Amino acid sequence: MSSKSSPPSNSHAQQLETIGFLATGIAHDFSNLLTSIVGQTSLALATLPQDNIARSHIEKAMQAAEFAAELTRQLLTYANSQDAPDELINLNQLINDNISLLNTTLLNGVSLQLDLAPNLPPIEARRAHIQQIIMNLIINAAESIEGGQGIVLLRTGRETLHENDGRFDFINSHSPYPGSYAYLQITDTGCGMTPQQMQKIFSPFYTTKPAGRGLGLSTILDIVNLYKGGIMVESQPGLGSTFCIFLPLPTHLGMMPNMSTLH
Repeated sequence: MSSKSSPPSNSHAQQLETIGFLATGIAHDFSNLLTSIVGQTSLALATLPQDNIARSHIEKAMQAAEFAAELTRQLLTYANSQDAPDELINLNQLINDNISLLNTTLLNGVSLQLDLAPNLPPIEARRAHIQQIIMNLIINAAESIEGGQGIVLLRTGRETLHENDGRFDFINSHSPYPGSYAYLQITDTGCGMTPQQMQKIFSPFYTTKPAGRGLGLSTILDIVNLYKGGIMVESQPGLGSTFCIFLPLPTHLGMMPNMSTLH
């Protein structure tokens, strides 16, 4: 049987609030530094002849700085979106709009595959929050794949939860309410996790990655709880991991016919 994570501690929200203030300040300073780096690099390129041997190296540095600036803008968007209004978001469209950025997060030899349910109803949420969920899960899945060869499968679908529904084992402190949900499911062919690791993965600053910061999954849990959704996690050492995020559909869409079944 697959290992499953236990609910986080009650101090989780306070920890993330403190982390949020710190991260926002750092992101603003980092954004200003990147603006200077991109500007100075552009000036350097403008003064170099097209056949200069250093030009290709500076162009690569420019691309890396621009990518870092985009990630920083995403962090600031998330931090500043706490008071932003919700909007209707089609998960499939959001994934397709971000597919180029998602592919840049993958390691060489890791491929991203999509299995998007047709006619998926929209959820009601803040776009930056849902982008943060998708990006963090894809990065987490890709980094778990050892040896440089593997697959990350991103699937969407629709599911209806019933009262005392025993089909799903959510790790949230409180299970989602009965109703209609859209889901995001990310499955990887990575190294998987031990039961001991599974007990800690949603704790801030806990990470199994040498260069990790342990904030991605904590952020995801915070967002899912905000929308009264649910998280399921299954993993075994050597057999990869599956994360599934349930997000409620607006009540006026709740009677639409089921278009997909969770795999």
